[in-house]
Amino acid sequence: MKVKMFDKEWEVKNPTYKEKRELWKLNTMTFVADELNQDKYFELLDKVEEISGLQPEDYINKKGDALNMANIDSLLQQIFLSYIGQSEEAKKA
Repeated sequence: MKVKMFDKEWEVKNPTYKEKRELWKLNTMTFVADELNQDKYFELLDKVEEISGLQPEDYINKKGDALNMANIDSLLQQIFLSYIGQSEEAKKA
């Protein structure tokens, strides 16, 4: 699967059905009474990173510069949205 962000295409592994269900479950636990549970949110991003197959050395932009932590989290969030069919590209399909 390819995910576009930061003027680059990122090649990530496709999740299995079981992995998608696990991600969805984690996602439902990130908000409690309209408040973000940061621990659960980062647990979700960690799981997305694990499933995607991305490694620390992969987090570089098109120019070859390392992404900062906020950009890595944004990329993982975009991958998550692609995995569950909620990215802008998935919505167009």
